Amino acid sequence: MKIKPEQLESLAALLLAHYRSKELITAKAGEAEIKAKIVKIVGQNFAEEEAIEEEARKMLVSHAGAAKEMDPHKMYLLAKQKLAAKKGFIL
Repeated sequence: MKIKPEQLESLAALLLAHYRSKELITAKAGEAEIKAKIVKIVGQNFAEEEAIEEEARKMLVSHAGAAKEMDPHKMYLLAKQKLAAKKGFIL
């Protein structure tokens, strides 16, 4: 899934505001530093998921003729789930 940098920034700001309003965190760093860390971590997570999705697409292309009767979308989701589980990635 592609996500724009401004969406990541907005998400980080919302998460930080929510955590602070619920007093779930005690900040030891500045707000900008915390937001940057959230953006980095969430961005990496989206990049990992995109890599898994791309690998699933390639797998389906290479096995396209083997399962003509199956729904391509269901096959894609199954392949994606199997790859994610194999890599220890939680979808």
